Amino acid sequence: MKWCINCHRETEVQIAGNPYYDRLHAYLKEKYKGKKDVKFTVEKIGGLECGKCHY
Repeated sequence: MKWCINCHRETEVQIAGNPYYDRLHAYLKEKYKGKKDVKFTVEKIGGLECGKCHY
């Protein structure tokens, strides 16, 4: 499971231009406003809770 967690911490989610993520993208842009080099990873959108996607 360590491999899975590391992957989710490093994998960047392509949310810009994807209608599914419009609200989330707006929220995250505001939350991290002014910070440089912020990657929107699987971890940042709740991706460490396996059951959200893998069931």
